[in-house]
Amino acid sequence: MNSLLKWSIDQRWIVVIASVLITIWGIFVVMQMPLDVIPNFAPPQVQVQTEAPGLAPEEIESLVTLPIETAINGTPGVTSVRSSSAVGLSVVNVVFDWTTDIYRARQLVTERVQQVQGKLPAGVEQPELTPINSPLGDIVRYSFTAETTSMMELKRIVNWQVRNRILAIPGVSQITLFGGDDRQYQVLVDPVKLQAFDVTLEQVTEAAANSNANAPGGFLINPDQEILTRGVGRITSLEDLQKSVITQRNGTPIRLSEVAEIVYGAAVKRGDGQLNGKPAVVMTVKKQPLADTVRVTEAVEKAIEELKASFPKDVKVTETFRQAEFIEASVKNVEEALRDGAIIVAVVLILFLMNWRTIIISLSAMPISLLGGLMLLSWLGEGINTMTLGGLVVAIGSVVDDAIVGMENVYRRLRENQLEGNPVPPLQIVFSASLEVRVSVLFSTVIIAVVFAPVFALSGVEGRIFTPMGVTYLLCIFVSTIVAVTLTPALCALLLVNRRLPGEETWIARFSERVYRPALRFALVRPKIVVLSALAALVASLIVLGGMGRIFLPPFQERSLVIALNLAPGVSLQTTGRVGAALAQNLEEDSRYEIVQMRSGRASGDIETWGVNFAEVDIELSKEAAKDIERSEEGIREASNKFPGVVVSVGGFISHRIDEVLSGVRSGIAVKIYGSDLDQLRSLGQQVQTAMGGVDGVVDLQLEQQIPIKQLQIKIDRDAASRYGLTIGELSETIETALNGRAVSQILDQQQVFDLFVWLTPDARQDLDTIRNLLIDTPENGKIPLAQVAQVDYGTGPNTINRENVSRLILVSANSSGRDLGSVIQDIRTRIQQEVQLPPGYFLEYGGQFEAEARASQTLMVFGLLALVIIAILMYFAVKSIGATLMILINLPLALVGGIFSLAVTGGVLSIASLVGFITLFGIAARNGLLLVDNYNQKLATGMPLKDVLFEGSQERLVAILMTAFSSALGMFPLTIGGGAGKEMLQPLAIVVLGGLFTSTVLTLIVLPALYAWFGRFLIPKQKDSELHLSDIGGGEVAP
Repeated sequence: MNSLLKWSIDQRWIVVIASVLITIWGIFVVMQMPLDVIPNFAPPQVQVQTEAPGLAPEEIESLVTLPIETAINGTPGVTSVRSSSAVGLSVVNVVFDWTTDIYRARQLVTERVQQVQGKLPAGVEQPELTPINSPLGDIVRYSFTAETTSMMELKRIVNWQVRNRILAIPGVSQITLFGGDDRQYQVLVDPVKLQAFDVTLEQVTEAAANSNANAPGGFLINPDQEILTRGVGRITSLEDLQKSVITQRNGTPIRLSEVAEIVYGAAVKRGDGQLNGKPAVVMTVKKQPLADTVRVTEAVEKAIEELKASFPKDVKVTETFRQAEFIEASVKNVEEALRDGAIIVAVVLILFLMNWRTIIISLSAMPISLLGGLMLLSWLGEGINTMTLGGLVVAIGSVVDDAIVGMENVYRRLRENQLEGNPVPPLQIVFSASLEVRVSVLFSTVIIAVVFAPVFALSGVEGRIFTPMGVTYLLCIFVSTIVAVTLTPALCALLLVNRRLPGEETWIARFSERVYRPALRFALVRPKIVVLSALAALVASLIVLGGMGRIFLPPFQERSLVIALNLAPGVSLQTTGRVGAALAQNLEEDSRYEIVQMRSGRASGDIETWGVNFAEVDIELSKEAAKDIERSEEGIREASNKFPGVVVSVGGFISHRIDEVLSGVRSGIAVKIYGSDLDQLRSLGQQVQTAMGGVDGVVDLQLEQQIPIKQLQIKIDRDAASRYGLTIGELSETIETALNGRAVSQILDQQQVFDLFVWLTPDARQDLDTIRNLLIDTPENGKIPLAQVAQVDYGTGPNTINRENVSRLILVSANSSGRDLGSVIQDIRTRIQQEVQLPPGYFLEYGGQFEAEARASQTLMVFGLLALVIIAILMYFAVKSIGATLMILINLPLALVGGIFSLAVTGGVLSIASLVGFITLFGIAARNGLLLVDNYNQKLATGMPLKDVLFEGSQERLVAILMTAFSSALGMFPLTIGGGAGKEMLQPLAIVVLGGLFTSTVLTLIVLPALYAWFGRFLIPKQKDSELHLSDIGGGEVAP
């Protein structure tokens, strides 16, 4: 370290030029870093989807879901397996631990699923892994509406023109489409005509399939050339299909057109879309996990603008959701706070120093430390987001602290040397003065790193969100430490040496000393009063802390809200759409809601697996409404309450995604009930729901709707089927084609592919009697009604079956409003324990934000105590005195006083963000205490009387401590005022640090001397190592 200091002073111009070049390079690197809203907070997840047309949920669970679950359980790195078995669909979500690489996770799941594939029933499609997505992967949504263009044509345009173009953009992972009609070439068979022409449904199906095929003809080769030979038989129009022959009767061909209606028809919808109550095709663009949201969004918007020219004139494209807006607003707000913080720090330094040379030396540490920290962050693979920018804001005052301490000591020593007639060469003064503060600078950096260790110990969502902030802060502090021992002494040698320095302090330094001197005298004369008063303040603050509410994370100030609508299982997609349209009409009348867009059911290939009774309504708030989001949410709840039987959950886009990662459900509170019997689970769920309904502050309360729904059940009579020579497979195939339809081929139309679909006409499959009379072909007895070989009647069965970690479960979810989450959860626990009795084999689990908050608080507490022990050891090595170490440690809890009271005044709710603020506060308080005690010890080691040491040593470090405290505290002041996107996580942290630093600084400057005055006889340290003192440093002059 001595050599580095000496080299920096010797080669000062090289150091300065290198610093300028690194700053320019840093600006270039930062401009290339990806931009996002918050760090990726979800563990690696792999989703396996398996479609099994026609199978009921209980059959899906037993035949598809369970085998896949069994194969996946035990895979290395798997932490939980969640599954959902719905009508015709199995979805298994596999969650891995944070250390697992996502591509390795997908490979492991693929290998396990391949082992099961051969054991799945016939007719079940191959299990597929959905594309890699992040929880905040939805980056932009568009609604396509039209006045005269049909919804079928609109869907074709979006599906084949827009979708393919957007998928080609780097960074786009997936596109889902809700609404519109998927075109099919449909063969609608009339059962009466089948009977008249004596043709079977199987024959029609076979004829339709064979009507659309090309045949390879090889090559026609002659001595000069070869020519490809093709048998062109593909269908190009409905007329081609109508002319296709089924069979012959007495030399006369029977064509498809004679027994069926050949039309362009719409596929059966499982999802729909609306914009402001009108039909729309809703397109959601999802990004890849590490892609830059803003850049991908801009590329998508550019592509859409270019495509608009090719659309019909009546087609309107509306951008209904843009995540980049929140990111840009967040980054802008934090950048403004960063800018304002830098200005405030500069003003503080100007007021204290009143010398342009010292201001340049101090402020030069800021840009290079912040940019250097971001460069190191970039090399670690992180991008820019609100949390990494927050780390810069927190560091903005701290990064100049080391430079201030070093510069202030050099400045004071040079001025003293100048007043004495320059007996010591100025460059030697720069070297020795820098060396004096070397220990406190290095140890304070190490201590801050240790103090932040609990943040890095956080696991789960909270760890992924706050760790990048801590990493950014530490990297900036690390760079600032290097700057303090290189650039700062180099600039001191350039700007302060051989210059006439003012003989007295600045007016604000003199004013500070004038105010501080009587307070210091009182502390030294009446130390017991000072110390006991400080302890009383600490006790009072701890009492206030005990009465504070608790939440996991502060609510996000986002304009994009999502309403989850749950209707009773069994309702049709059309009913869900009508409710959504009515809700949109109600909300449109309120100017607070600019855009109301609905997505109901499920889109093909989407990772969401909702039924047709579920819808999500996307709402964009006006700027005015966004200022009071809680009131806007209440307005939505009031509008939703007009629809009886409809259960709603209202939340922000980001909040919903965080909740889903925490508990698997998009609500802040989740109570999971595990067991084996669905009826028993439903009964227990209703009891829990009733208990939770009596708790004040609970909103959006809903029981997962796993209830029996009406089914049309066709039970085949095996004896009757065998009498007619029918196999179960043949019979099932006929029933499937007749009632469910079958895609028998695909028709190519200008590079677009459409299904060729065969099924019965709508009136032949509309009710129970029609289905009973459905004619079935037999090998020898002609046609018979279905009722002769099967019992056709209504029954019931579950609409969906959910599982987690090899057990069935039912979920009761809710949000909180008007009260802090911690007290709401406490009341819920109490009521459930009093009112719900669980049978043997059934158990409860609480999930959601509160469980994560409790886990995070415990982690911070345990690792905070461990960090305190390490800090004590480091302090001892720095000050070489157990007594002095205890004095600094006693001073640390006093830093809590201001933080707690400032938090109580601004809302009184404790979150993970404010806990991280207390950790930051401890680090800065430890640095100030170490700075003061190290100065005391240096003077005590020279034999100076304790009273003089305390009086002179405190006043010597007064300006440095005030400058570092004010720059650290006021640098974060812009975060504490106002609100807006991006400040949600950082504001509680800044409030704690700002309030805590004022009391911490006062207590450090008053209580620490009082403690020394009271316990002085125990605090005289041993003689420190010679290398640490100016008086013991070799007298060799530093070369100019």
